[in-house]
Amino acid sequence: MEVKAFIFDLDGTLMDSEIIWVYAIHEYLLDKGFDVSYDYAVDLVYGNSWEYIYEELDKKYPELKNEMPNFIEKVYPYFNKHAEKMPLAIPSSIQLLKELSTNYICAIVSGSYRRDVIEAIHRLGIEENISLFLGKEDYYPGKPHPAGYLKASEMLKVKPEQCVVFEDSTVGVNSAKSAGMFCVALARPDRPKQDISLADFVLPDLGQFSLDLLKQKCGEKCSAME
Repeated sequence: MEVKAFIFDLDGTLMDSEIIWVYAIHEYLLDKGFDVSYDYAVDLVYGNSWEYIYEELDKKYPELKNEMPNFIEKVYPYFNKHAEKMPLAIPSSIQLLKELSTNYICAIVSGSYRRDVIEAIHRLGIEENISLFLGKEDYYPGKPHPAGYLKASEMLKVKPEQCVVFEDSTVGVNSAKSAGMFCVALARPDRPKQDISLADFVLPDLGQFSLDLLKQKCGEKCSAME
């Protein structure tokens, strides 16, 4: 396997935003008068697409039907309130991206809205390190379908088997593997657990990743990482 591109998920991989969305949606639902637990908000949000979140809320709380068309706009103030109190960047992940981008193509495939991806890239200071980014409007269906990663591969003009993906969620890992890509999963010990059993290997911190480790894990399949 000749590695030509490294593709990063955004939320939960490069920045610690998923947990903030959990806080935001939990608080929003409580303010709407729904007696929901924090654990419910974790299961609803963590690793899931916005389409899934909308569908689940629509089924469980039909009273929110009129809220759904502008749901994200209504939750943003809650997100921003918590984001002001918490660091968004995952420093070791950002450092890895910057190091890899000196010699390899690097991209982001996210399930977040494009405007949020653009804002995140600016906030994280990684504009110069990214050759391509895709948000939820750029591909369909969303993760766990491989459409996003396959489109990135096509646009980058590299084969799926020449890509290494960094993911943190069940749907993200499944998406990358369904696309035929090598996948490294980030499983931070202080964040909700995900089923990442399909990943090629798992790290608690992307600061532990190295090209030598990648060679070791994929054996003779990896050939172009000098």
